[in-house]
Amino acid sequence: MKKIAILVPRFHPNIAGGAEKLALDYALILKESHQVQIFTTCAKDYVSWKNELREGEEDWDDIKIHRFPVKKERNINVMNQVLESCLRKGNKVSIEEEENFLIEQGPYSPSLVSRVIEVQNQFDLIILVGYLYYPIVKVLPNLKKPTLIIPTFHEEPAFTLPLYKRTFLPDYSYCFNAPEEADVYKKQIGVLPKNYFYIGTYVSLPKEEVLQQNPISVEEEGINLLTLGRIEPAKGFPELYAHYDSWKHFFPKEKIRLVSIGNNHLPNDLIPISVHLQGFVTQTEKENLLQKSHLILNPSALESFSIAIMEAWSFAKPVLVNGKSDVMRGHCQRSQGGLYYSDEISFRRSLEYLIQNPDIRERLGKNGRKYVELNFTKETIKNKLELVVSKLLD
Repeated sequence: MKKIAILVPRFHPNIAGGAEKLALDYALILKESHQVQIFTTCAKDYVSWKNELREGEEDWDDIKIHRFPVKKERNINVMNQVLESCLRKGNKVSIEEEENFLIEQGPYSPSLVSRVIEVQNQFDLIILVGYLYYPIVKVLPNLKKPTLIIPTFHEEPAFTLPLYKRTFLPDYSYCFNAPEEADVYKKQIGVLPKNYFYIGTYVSLPKEEVLQQNPISVEEEGINLLTLGRIEPAKGFPELYAHYDSWKHFFPKEKIRLVSIGNNHLPNDLIPISVHLQGFVTQTEKENLLQKSHLILNPSALESFSIAIMEAWSFAKPVLVNGKSDVMRGHCQRSQGGLYYSDEISFRRSLEYLIQNPDIRERLGKNGRKYVELNFTKETIKNKLELVVSKLLD
């Protein structure tokens, strides 16, 4: 039995973020045949990095979790100002300025960094989840043990800083969530890594008989649109809501309902009255809403995988996604499970087309489910992950 350490900025079973779900999924898979320990912070909220969880060691489901305090809460406005200053200077930005940005980005936990570096020789493999944050950037150059980076790269401004090109060298082993994520790496670093894999993570597949329960009557209920996940500017929700509200003015007689589930981080003036916010819901409630929906929307341009569209497809629901996300556009093209838009006009046209063609919606949803069945079940992800780990440990 090998010993594996996983470093992730925040970790808790009830955290809904994509990288955090991936870290949790991988930990639960690997603990079946290895000894797994998690190194993380006391933060639950990624916006502030406020210490909310107890510092120290915790045993959870045969996994030992080591939590370390965050010394400085994040101020998003200050961080953005520092980032903008660094970006304006381009390649002339100083190491000191980049260091300042990294601290503002957080989670600033020097004790977490020093502890992972100190105990690395106790482990056979170290897995780092994420790329943007202080602990990952500070730990990586100091590791001497076999390392697997699961970066969840996005094509975002911060990744263009020289800091990240110096840190994420092509000599390391990487695990990408999609081919498009590898393209992001190559665009920023200049070459592909010498050693890289594609895995992603899994979603649970409802049984076919579950999908046939409670059929939806469009005549009675109209069309139900649904979004999943955090409602915030970085996820494209202001644009989606503006597009949708504008479109609704052109089709006031249509029985259309847009429901968003997930924690809201938008001011009230950016949320039209035509949008119904459900807030955080239980897994059962989410599954019920998925079952009753006709179309799932994902407006984010910054995705390295998109669990939301995989959950939609697991219920055989079609998706309409932001085509500026290369990853989601790639998923839609490979699966033939959804459409994508690039601006307000293409959003309107795609939405109208899907609303007016139920047979197309059904076909796209079935295609998406087949795609998940082939690529993103727990058994498939488990086999891929165990193969990667065995290669790195040989």
